[in-house]
Amino acid sequence: MTFIKAFVYIVLGVAIFWLFGLKLMIKLGKGRSAPCPGSLSWLVDLPIRKRYMKSVLAHVELKPGEIVLELGPGPGAFTIDAARMVGDAGELIAVDVQPEMIAEVEKRVSKAGVKNVETHVASAYELPIPDRSVDRAFMVTVLPEIPDPVQGLREVYRVLKPGGIFSTTEEFLDPDYPRRRTTIQWAEKAGFVLDKDFGNWLLYTMNFRKPS
Repeated sequence: MTFIKAFVYIVLGVAIFWLFGLKLMIKLGKGRSAPCPGSLSWLVDLPIRKRYMKSVLAHVELKPGEIVLELGPGPGAFTIDAARMVGDAGELIAVDVQPEMIAEVEKRVSKAGVKNVETHVASAYELPIPDRSVDRAFMVTVLPEIPDPVQGLREVYRVLKPGGIFSTTEEFLDPDYPRRRTTIQWAEKAGFVLDKDFGNWLLYTMNFRKPS
């Protein structure tokens, strides 16, 4: 192994520790799943994570003109790109339970000059969105952090239009990682039907449809 390769492996190892090791310690300390604290929001922006997560929004299948809910955006790692994908005729509604995360999203939106993003600080159980008003909703490594995932999904179901899509992405290295079977069970209990399944056990995106 060359010195350069060894150095790369060391850097990757350290990055993975900072990205997932700290979250695992937080989880063990609290004894339950919980959102990543705002003070550690920079972890989701590490270059190594951006690189292997670049396919996520393509699998969410956002379309121009759609009204889209991003639940649990964190500091907004996907928010700007998602807003640009739905375009000026569409709208992206970012909802997070942590005020500091939404504050960071708003900073990024302002800096990027994006005009079609609406932000809210709210619980996944009480979304400030009317019934049947959203075309698509997505989460990225958020669903298992909701204490009652099924209750959260029922609220997503409420705000989606008939035929609307809910998309969830999970990564294996996340301490809260749920198996595909578990994610499907949660979604089906909330009334969703599996529509598409992308990726593998390392990183997967599953799209569920609200029956018309």
